Amino acid sequence: MNAEAQPRFEGLPLTRLDVFEIPDIDLRRKAIIDLYHPPLLALGNDLLPRLQPLAETDLHIFQPRLNWPRSYKPFCTWMAISREKQGYQACGQLNVGVHRDYVAVRLGWDASVPSYGRFEFLCHYRGIGDLLRQTAMEHDLQFRVYSAAPWPVGSELVFVSKTDLDGAFADVRRHGVWFEIGRRYDLPLHQDLIASPAFGEQVAEVFESLMPVYLRAAGRPRD
Repeated sequence: MNAEAQPRFEGLPLTRLDVFEIPDIDLRRKAIIDLYHPPLLALGNDLLPRLQPLAETDLHIFQPRLNWPRSYKPFCTWMAISREKQGYQACGQLNVGVHRDYVAVRLGWDASVPSYGRFEFLCHYRGIGDLLRQTAMEHDLQFRVYSAAPWPVGSELVFVSKTDLDGAFADVRRHGVWFEIGRRYDLPLHQDLIASPAFGEQVAEVFESLMPVYLRAAGRPRD
């Protein structure tokens, strides 16, 4: 499919957030993928021409299958942009996550992967922490930490701050499974924006502001 034939992002279908509550796992997984992956993919395709010149390398779009590990119970979905050709979840990722009660636009890490340890080291000893704080202040972003929670919640916000990066790291060490810097759009407060094409511009602005951090700190430990 050429660029002209690709659908453009028109907003997310927030009238069907009930699909995240379907009791049957297989039916829930299929409904989430069928409903939310096409507009998320369109959003990713819209973003690449703006982000790739900043990255000075190829960027790739990823979407989850929501079926691994076998015990996984889908509670959200996402679209990630990464310079990794595969294994993007082992690194920091530019990510739009759709949940039942909010949508997040962020640079995030699974706190269990080795690259998260590298990222925290760079923040403490290589100046990335100062860059993160400055980026958060200048672009109205926040640090957030999530812990695991049973379905249907899936993840629980346990820390949020515009300035306290050290506090975020400390909370990850206590019980966090996911660290992010970005914006969270709670629902239904922001539903009109998220359901419109204008949300794509918001995502682009956040990702552009986070690109310097992503390029310096989101790689694998060997980078």
